[in-house]
Amino acid sequence: MLGEFNTWQEFLQADVIELESLPRRQLKSGKSDVKKRLAPEIKNFCSKNFSGMTDSKLSLLYEDIKAFRGLEIPLKEFEEKYAHVKRNVLKGNPAHLTIVISLWGLQFRFPEDELTKNLLFALQLIVQAQKDIKDYKKARHQRLEKERDQVSSLLRQNIFAAHSAVLFCFNLIEAYLNGIAWDYIQTHDVSMLSNRKKKLLEDTFSVSLRDKLKKYPQILSGQDLWRVSENEGLLSAFMEIAKPFRDSLVHPSPFSAPDRFGGYDKLQKFYRIDYGTALGTANLLVSLIELIHSHVYGENEALPDWFTQLKQEVKKTSNTIRKIKMTR
Repeated sequence: MLGEFNTWQEFLQADVIELESLPRRQLKSGKSDVKKRLAPEIKNFCSKNFSGMTDSKLSLLYEDIKAFRGLEIPLKEFEEKYAHVKRNVLKGNPAHLTIVISLWGLQFRFPEDELTKNLLFALQLIVQAQKDIKDYKKARHQRLEKERDQVSSLLRQNIFAAHSAVLFCFNLIEAYLNGIAWDYIQTHDVSMLSNRKKKLLEDTFSVSLRDKLKKYPQILSGQDLWRVSENEGLLSAFMEIAKPFRDSLVHPSPFSAPDRFGGYDKLQKFYRIDYGTALGTANLLVSLIELIHSHVYGENEALPDWFTQLKQEVKKTSNTIRKIKMTR
């Protein structure tokens, strides 16, 4: 869990050494090292990260790690089997996270964090592509023809990154909504809810994104988030302006969208996705998550680390792109 082994063979070495064959001096030296250095280090690590991690539980954890060459287990199951993870260690990360123990040490994985990293990487690709494309803006056609492959690659990188960013924005908002619904179910008596509300929270697969956005905040907080016109405007911008671009990627088609969904030209939306679409969607996403989080958990509740990073990097990317466009 300290991440100090380079290979699993090294990790397992203690189990395959024939202690009887070792010189007494080496055994005494090893025993002293365990007693004076390793034992306190392990004890300090456990007391810093866990509550109730006994020697027997630690031994059980070691055996499971050894058997599977690592461990991936939901937080809830980890705490039932081994020990509670201290809440300050979780840093606001969701209760549905997965604990991963590998040669890299103790780590936490959950969809919101993974998708945030994917989105930020896509935005980094956009920034780099825009910087490189700028070098060709005033180039003569002769140079563009000569460097056609390089220009084509940059344009493809820009389009690829923009498409990816838009998709990850919608993946992330849905992961966030599903996550807060799951966390609510684990910590509240949902039997007090109506059957309709209970099904909305439990059957996330069949509930539309629009219904999750409109209804989850109210179910979880008891208050209607969207009764304020400014909030409703933000939701409308995300669903009516940004979502058709996402839909054109997920359901590409020469057929127009049905009239009840706006009747827009899907191919037109598909071809018009660019860095501006990606940044606009990302900024709407940040505002939407921050609004919902504050509404559900209260304004004094600290925002999770993954979201703080997302907010900072989206703002930074927007400013960088603005500077690139302003610089001649």
